[in-house]
Amino acid sequence: MKGLHRILILSGLAIACLGCASTRYSGPGDVQDFAGARTQCYSILKSTADNEPTVNCGAWTACLTSKGYVLDRDGPFDVDDLGMRVSCTD
Repeated sequence: MKGLHRILILSGLAIACLGCASTRYSGPGDVQDFAGARTQCYSILKSTADNEPTVNCGAWTACLTSKGYVLDRDGPFDVDDLGMRVSCTD
């Protein structure tokens, strides 16, 4: 239950940060590990809205958090620089 509470808090913080100029994450491993975690989360959560692939923002953040990746404005993984932006909706 403590882990779920942490995920919910981090999810709330992530949603609050959606307007940030850059989306950066910190977590274990290198860029390939980060990309793999994102691919896994996307495969699990993707849906199609208006014929555009999208995921639920809260579920997306919770999935990445469960894999050890959290939003961090100074984190080494910048999704814009890496070309890894994912469209999400509430």
